Amino acid sequence: MGDARSEIMAVESDILQSFLVDNPAVEFIRFQWVDYSGVVMARVLTKSFVLSLDQNGQKLSTPSPILTACLVDGSLLIDEIHSGIDQMWPDWSSIRVNSYHPNTASVMCFVEEGEQEEGKAFRRCPRSRLRDVSLAAKAKHNIDLLVGMEIEFFIIEEVNGIVAPVKTVPHVYSTASLRNNYIPILEEIVRAFQQAGIKVRQFHSEGDSGCYEISTEPLPPLQSADALYFCHETIRGICAQHGLRATMFPKPFEKHSIVGSHYHLSISKKDKEDSFLAGMLASWRGLAAFYQPNYDSNSRLRPGERVTWGVENKTASIRKIRSGHWELRGPDATANTYLALMAIITAGLTAVESGKELKMKNATKIMFAAPLGDKEAEEMGIVDHQPRTLKEAVESLNADEVLKEAIGPEVIETYINLKTKEEAKMSQMVPSERRTLAMALF
Repeated sequence: MGDARSEIMAVESDILQSFLVDNPAVEFIRFQWVDYSGVVMARVLTKSFVLSLDQNGQKLSTPSPILTACLVDGSLLIDEIHSGIDQMWPDWSSIRVNSYHPNTASVMCFVEEGEQEEGKAFRRCPRSRLRDVSLAAKAKHNIDLLVGMEIEFFIIEEVNGIVAPVKTVPHVYSTASLRNNYIPILEEIVRAFQQAGIKVRQFHSEGDSGCYEISTEPLPPLQSADALYFCHETIRGICAQHGLRATMFPKPFEKHSIVGSHYHLSISKKDKEDSFLAGMLASWRGLAAFYQPNYDSNSRLRPGERVTWGVENKTASIRKIRSGHWELRGPDATANTYLALMAIITAGLTAVESGKELKMKNATKIMFAAPLGDKEAEEMGIVDHQPRTLKEAVESLNADEVLKEAIGPEVIETYINLKTKEEAKMSQMVPSERRTLAMALF
């Protein structure tokens, strides 16, 4: 983004004023951002303080570097901390009332890092970088992007210190899985989404006790990521009001289903779709460091799983649904969605710019029972396996020179450093410790 001040300040403060007039019960506003560990962070400001900042043209100050100072467990990277402040630039177009706590609202923020070089204050801000790549797609290639989300989660309860999914009929789609005390809670969640302007397509059971999915309508990438975080917090908040919990962590229970967070990505220029897809596939192994960034994200992988694409093949890494529309099946909810979408779109656009050919063939085989064999994979032009660990994913990202150059060192070097240290620390914890930590955060 370089320096985004003029562009961000063009978002009129009358959006804030109008919002507060329309929602007089709001007393507190959560200034939110997502750090490099994928954790949603917030400071809760009083309405009077927010209005004071807005009137004086000031921004909320925080210690620096607020985006990159913490690992996922909250421990500080002491060597990375320096003097100075960062500033939160609220994007008032993203403000929404938190229906589960209606005297509060939340707004997503851009982060200006005070200690960066001139013109680079927003270069590490995930939200700024996703905004940039979306604008570049339109300006350079006349490509409009849309992203729809599939939000999978478990509703869970804690009884006598034991955390477990709530008891429902463990069956995909069946009406039997809707005959329980939790469907009114799901309906309440869906109503909350829609009241906040987030359109919902459907919800259904996901084949395990207490496991459900809600699908939202597509939005431009930045707005879609904003909406996803609002939805996550709403699900957790409403469940908490009913004495329950919710988690989107990929593998919360040893003997229960896995949980994903699939992105439905579409591009408007159908004549560019093969190059865009080729770019995603070429970097899909390295991109895993962004879309499967947790130590235990690999629990969703099948043995021997390869990087593939296939028309309406739900066992492929990327399912092509129709021309220019793909379901990206790798992502999970531990990702910083802004960074993940930015990196994925960057990979696609880089290939569009170079005119990259799609050489990998359509995978028609259903790969639940067994992966593609070596000979079959070679004949189809399939080269990579999915990384089996976070360490492998980070190493693959570091080895992807095309993607690294396209994203730039500000994000890449910082992210690889943080994830390398995070992987080392998480490896010292037993699975139950990591699971307890992650289920509290994601």
